[in-house]
Amino acid sequence: MKKVPALLVLLAGALIVAAVTSPAQAQQPTPGTSQPAENLPEVTYHLTVMMPQYRFLDTSGYRGRVGEYDSLQQSLGGDLSLEYVNIPQHMTFRSTLNVLSRDDYDMKSRLTFGKWLDFSLDNRSFVRHLDDNTYFGAAVISPDIVRTDSIPADSLLGIRRRMNNASVKLQLPKVPVKLFVKGGWLARDGNSQMQYFDMGGNGQPSDSFPGCDNCHSASQYRSYNYTTRNIAGGAEVTLGKVLKLIYQHEFRSFNDRMPNPKDFYGTADPALAGEDIPYTPAGLYVHSVLPRHETQADSLQITMAVAHHVTLNGDVNYARTNNLFTNHPQNAFNADATLTWNPVSRLRAVADFHEQNLVNEFVSPYSLADPTVIHYFGNPSLHRHWAGLKVSYRVTKQFDLESYYTRMNITRSDASLWPQFSSPHNTDPLFVVPVSSSNIAGAAAHFHSAELWSARAGYEWTGTHNPGYVTDPRTNNRLFGDVTITPVHWLTIGNDASMILQRSFPVIQRTNHLYVDTTFVTLKPVPQWSIGGGYTYLQDNLRTDMQFGNDSAVAVYTQPLVPYKQLSQTFSIHSTYELKKRLGLNVSFAHSAAHSSMRPDVNPADYPPFPWTTDPNGDPQFPAHFANALAIGAGPVSQVNVPQTLIGAMGDYHFRAGFDGGLRFNYGSYTDNIRPDLTGKLRSYSVFFGRVW
Repeated sequence: MKKVPALLVLLAGALIVAAVTSPAQAQQPTPGTSQPAENLPEVTYHLTVMMPQYRFLDTSGYRGRVGEYDSLQQSLGGDLSLEYVNIPQHMTFRSTLNVLSRDDYDMKSRLTFGKWLDFSLDNRSFVRHLDDNTYFGAAVISPDIVRTDSIPADSLLGIRRRMNNASVKLQLPKVPVKLFVKGGWLARDGNSQMQYFDMGGNGQPSDSFPGCDNCHSASQYRSYNYTTRNIAGGAEVTLGKVLKLIYQHEFRSFNDRMPNPKDFYGTADPALAGEDIPYTPAGLYVHSVLPRHETQADSLQITMAVAHHVTLNGDVNYARTNNLFTNHPQNAFNADATLTWNPVSRLRAVADFHEQNLVNEFVSPYSLADPTVIHYFGNPSLHRHWAGLKVSYRVTKQFDLESYYTRMNITRSDASLWPQFSSPHNTDPLFVVPVSSSNIAGAAAHFHSAELWSARAGYEWTGTHNPGYVTDPRTNNRLFGDVTITPVHWLTIGNDASMILQRSFPVIQRTNHLYVDTTFVTLKPVPQWSIGGGYTYLQDNLRTDMQFGNDSAVAVYTQPLVPYKQLSQTFSIHSTYELKKRLGLNVSFAHSAAHSSMRPDVNPADYPPFPWTTDPNGDPQFPAHFANALAIGAGPVSQVNVPQTLIGAMGDYHFRAGFDGGLRFNYGSYTDNIRPDLTGKLRSYSVFFGRVW
């Protein structure tokens, strides 16, 4: 990873030498004349920016959430950009590098020789920190669940991602064909949290009966270290302005270098046979395996002028994936087509069609407590098709009308193979139907005046039929509108609002009202000073049935139309000022506050008699325990109260002779009022100084 900045520095040095020596060579007399070259127009151009910086970092509290996309390193970095243009050779070279730390950098380079050669490089690396979801409340929700947390509190879980891509395109002489090759690789390494559920007691072989007398939930580290590679090649054929074809063949591979976790599993308890649980001997088993796989893919893109004012854009691709761990293949076939008709300037019509087909050949048999009964599970093949039509018509110079319609169908081959939560005989399976369909229709009106105001409003209806999952709404109604006003050249005001109303679903009742509104203001009192501000409001009022399933011998309980509310507000303001083209000042501030919670009924007196309450061997306190579990779900599990603040400031002074320097300051604050252990603050100070020439 350290080789990338070092290589770029060497390349920068070579390019600077080339950029400086090229004008020197231009001082020689032009061949065949006695005129010195300094009297001729400049034939080369170069621009170099070298701006080293050092960042000081100061944090407090939990750093993972407030620094979610930060390397959290005090580091030496900076900016470097090179641009070189040679007009007689039709050559351009551009390269930019931004380094925050050794784990966080972004580099882009491109070299072109006229229309004959185009070469580019793209390198990116960053770190993302994930949450440590340590709170589970397992013993409260269900007393027979044993929880094991092996990750210490306030642990940082960071995954580093490195992405590198390269491409080259070559124009063949005297023929309208370009050949291209491109490739890249993505690597991820670091630690993350892994949670799993099994029937292994407390996860220790020394446990009684041997280690399988309870339900077990665990949270532990998982080390990531894997690479995804791809290489592709093809040809691009252009026949004037009539037809353009692009064919590509690609090879992709996934290779992991991770130690697959092993944990203690097993249900070797004859007493559990009545619950129809797999009879598995107790022992250490490998789980959460990310299998190696390889993919061969072919694609064809087409752009064609079918007739006057009619154009067609389409693509088709076919991919074949083989799982090297289980040797199960998976095939994918996708296609897209868009037809645009623009007979007159007032009318424009667009028809589009899309399909996605994923054919899985993974079916596995298994037996439960009774080995004579065989069940099957696997991934169903998925087929999605949707088509739409959009028409827009300009009635007057200030008034447009538009309308659109989309129809979608989803087919699931072998839908019965969809994995269930526990077993085919459990009371809470996923409800999957072989076919689903939906319709979307909308219309909008657009009013506008050149450089003064613009307003758009409309209505959209969505109807879902035969939904595949119980959480899908039956009908959506959406009202939307936006307006932008510029009364004077230095003031712009805008607003974008949307309201979605979802009707209840007949089997599982559900209603939802979603309101979203965004307002922004832009001021420019003088050309050197600009001020902008924004406000976003989101409110989600949801009422849905909550279904609690257990073994059929216990209970299945449904609370109708349990209320859930989410409210989020964000304020932001930023200002940019330049004084006499010497001093630049930038300031930004943003604050957001999010609140959400679910409110189920936790009063035991409102519950019907449970079998465990009336059974002589049952638990008469079961309703109270159930209410306590609901309270946990309505409290720390579902509640969110997280205000966040971001502040940024930069002062930049331009010295004479091309020197530049300044200071950057960034502040971030994340407060979690439900889980205070995730609260943290981050402050960074960056000093930079360099030169532009």
